[in-house]
Amino acid sequence: MSKIMNQAFLDLRNFSPEALKKIRSITNVASIALPENPTPEFSEAYASIKKTNVASEFIIPDNACVFNGMTNLTKEDVVKDSTIVCNGSLVVRDIPKEMNIRLIVNGSLIKTRNVFAEIIKINGTVLEIDDDVKLIMALQELIIDKNFINNLTEKTAIINCGKVYIDNEITDTDLRSKGIVFYNIGKLTAKKELHGYIQANSNYVGVLLTPKADNKKERKFRKLKLWWK
Repeated sequence: MSKIMNQAFLDLRNFSPEALKKIRSITNVASIALPENPTPEFSEAYASIKKTNVASEFIIPDNACVFNGMTNLTKEDVVKDSTIVCNGSLVVRDIPKEMNIRLIVNGSLIKTRNVFAEIIKINGTVLEIDDDVKLIMALQELIIDKNFINNLTEKTAIINCGKVYIDNEITDTDLRSKGIVFYNIGKLTAKKELHGYIQANSNYVGVLLTPKADNKKERKFRKLKLWWK
């Protein structure tokens, strides 16, 4: 008998009644997806499963598109009248009302103001940003120096990056001049004078560090900077 534990999202839509009968318990699961038109046998088998600490159960159409991890969608990436399920971080831009898109997100949703989509369910955060923001996202490492700043022509959102390093020569005026904001950053290294700006213009920064000339992080920072240039 199997046990399912500690999952953010559990999709049971394609399970047969026989497969469901093999599940003894479901524990610590944020969301369970169920089929739109389950058979009586499916419903009976599912009802017999012991469930503990399950936050929500909801129905997803059989033709729903499911994405895992970091996902970026525009009107070019979706089909009219579709349901989008994302387990992770979803960035949505430029989707008109006539597309009739529905969203289910387990994680974070970042959308521009010109997105028309029905949010069916969200387990996490929702952020709305301006339509004209330049997006820089899904980078493992990013270095912000004068050259980077000078090449930005518009306000910028830095999204879903693992590590961000801000050169000591950068001032809060430099960051403010290009309207730089930070969303979902794992680690950000910057001099102490920039911490106020970062904290006021970020949604989530896992770790905010101050570089020190004698530690490994700063040596790596200088090495990365040389590579960047």
